[in-house]
This record gives sequence, C-alpha cells and structure tokens, in this order.
Amino acid sequence: MRVCVPHAAPPHRVPRGVKPSLAALLELRRYGAAMRKALALDEPPRAAGRVRAARSHGMEYAESRPYSPGDDVRRFDWRVTARTGRAHTKVFRLEHGNDLHCLIDQRRSMHFGTRAAFKSVVAAELAALAGWAAAAGGDRFGATLAGAREAAIPMGSAEASVAALCSAICTPSRSNASDPDAPLDALATRALREAAEGTRFLVVSDFADAEPSFARAVKLLRTQGPLVLLWVIDPLEERLPPPGRYPLTDGRAHLMLDTSTQAVRAAHGREFAERRERLDRLAREPGTRCMIVRTGEDLFSALARSSGGLRLQ
Repeated sequence: MRVCVPHAAPPHRVPRGVKPSLAALLELRRYGAAMRKALALDEPPRAAGRVRAARSHGMEYAESRPYSPGDDVRRFDWRVTARTGRAHTKVFRLEHGNDLHCLIDQRRSMHFGTRAAFKSVVAAELAALAGWAAAAGGDRFGATLAGAREAAIPMGSAEASVAALCSAICTPSRSNASDPDAPLDALATRALREAAEGTRFLVVSDFADAEPSFARAVKLLRTQGPLVLLWVIDPLEERLPPPGRYPLTDGRAHLMLDTSTQAVRAAHGREFAERRERLDRLAREPGTRCMIVRTGEDLFSALARSSGGLRLQ
C-alpha cells in the first residue's frame, strides 16, 4: 500500500501597511527555513575576491532556545528543559561557518509605495526573514539599520540579534527629519566594522543612490564575502501611469505628480533604466546575486522568480 504524504504548501507572504509591526516581524520566524532556501545560504558561494575559501564542516553547540513545532527532536535539550520546566532545543552552527550581515535601508526614498505597502515595510520584512534564515541554520547574524532609526546590531547569536533588529526597526525615530540621509557607501563602511572576513552580506534597498556611491558600496562589501542585493521597488517606479496629474501624500505633506509632459516621462525612464542596468550587470558577476521584490507581491514568489539572477518581468 502506498502512503501519500502531502507536500507542504509553499510559503506565502505579502507585506502590508506603511509602518512595520514588531509582532509581524517576530512572527516571521516560522518562515526561517523557507527563507534560508530562497537565499541559498547553504550553497557554496561563487568565487569572489578575497572570500575565505576554507570552511570547517564540523558542528558546534551555540545555544539552547525554547522548542518550536518542527524542531528536530534529536536536538532536544533535556537538561535545560528539566531546569526551566519548559521544552528547549539545542542550536548548533557550523564551526567558522557563514556569518550573515544585513544592511537594511530605511532612508527617505524607501517610505513610498502604491501597492499594499511602503518599500520600507517590504525591506523590514525581508531583513527580518534573513535573520530568521540565519537562525534556522545556526549561523551568526548582525545588521546595520540605515535611515531615521539608525542602529548597529553586533554579530552574534541570530535568535537574539534578529529580535534586536526587529525592535530597532519598530522603535519611533527621534532624529531630525531634515537631517540628510547617509549615502550607501558610508553605510557599507559602517557594516564592515561589524563583520569578519568571509561574512555574507545582504543589502535590502531601492538602490536610488548615485552611481559613484553605489559602486563604492558594492566594491567594499564584495571584498569581504559573498554579496546578495535585494532590490525593493514599487511598480510606479518601473512604469509611470498614463499622462495626468496624480495627488501624492505621506500623511502630512501633499504634492502633485504630473506625468503629462514627455520630458518628465523620459527622465524617469532613463533613471530607472540606469538602475536596472547596473544591477543586472552585477547579477552576472561572481560572488554577487541580485534579486528583485516589488511592493504588493508575495515575497517568496518574487525571490524564487529571481533566484538565478536579476530578472525584470
């Protein structure tokens, strides 16, 4: 008799809203294993620059954490369970294994969206998912949060670090709204201070920086380890709506987007084409992967679509 085991439904997640929710970011923990697969964190990196070649395949104990449904029962920590009265499981990581550092862009240009969520909310969920992906594999995790809520999350146990990142993302900003945003290369320099050689870097941004800043940032990060660029865009950035006047607001200020003139439409098209071309070029280089996620779409479908490199459809 053949026993049919149903396949698990593919994960589905569409970010929504204009502000990230701490509860939602923490709840994404259950997608950690799926995100790990989507980012190919267990695959050997393609050669790039000074990426560390020798990596141990041994396993070492990292910590014990509360048991969650789906955890490997063979890693049940009986001692901690007996001491605390609550089920715990052991977490192991590769000796000298893959550290993952996420640079998450929450600067002004990210606070925009016409489909379901702001780009900043999509980026927040992608960064949290990356942290939970590191936790699922017992890797260490750190993060650099850019924007009004600047924060540096030191490299450490992924479980603790991603929780700290989620909290930092959702903490109200106290900075002056008129302060200029730091350029991407300056943010990359900050991220490098927290990372050892061989660290995998993941940058979540709309990459709206000028070419020199963008190029320097990529060069800096790629000299340390493999690099993944998650490009977050809104469909309006790809294609302007039909000629007309469209009101826009951030809840306080109001402005009018006038797409009726050919000059405006042409300038917008050129700027977006330049961003697309430079990311597409990077997607073909060793040690770098580029993936695209649009506001209003399922995160896992988007990552699966562009898993082989940047694909604009």
